[in-house]
Amino acid sequence: MSKYYSTWKKKFKTKTGEEKVLYYACSKKGNIVDFKRLTEIISNQSTLSAADVGACLIALAENMKFMLDMGDTIRLDNIGTFSVAVSSKGFSDPKDITADKVKATKIVFKPDRDLRKVLNNFHFVSYDKKMAKYKGAISTKTKKKE
Repeated sequence: MSKYYSTWKKKFKTKTGEEKVLYYACSKKGNIVDFKRLTEIISNQSTLSAADVGACLIALAENMKFMLDMGDTIRLDNIGTFSVAVSSKGFSDPKDITADKVKATKIVFKPDRDLRKVLNNFHFVSYDKKMAKYKGAISTKTKKKE
């Protein structure tokens, strides 16, 4: 498996006030597999029609919303666990943290152990913007000739 990355620059000041620049790797978005394509893939790997798979995925999404709203944690074997994270402002006395001061901040996904193993198999490829434009131009010309 390959994952494209590029770099981004971050400027910050050190404790001594010196301005410093560091570069970090950042992930480039790969192909997006949409709902229709996913249902087709699963349908081709099973005895279910694409409509049946779609109905199951919609039912899964609706039930996950309901269960998370009820405060439940959802564990899907071979996929992972979904839960709601909460937070609040900081208080000097824990008694000041009341239910009206707590907010749901995000849905947390923790992948299953086998799914996390996917991370061990990545091969990283630098994404050069200039080269991507060049490759795009070649692809466009090729398509016109066909």
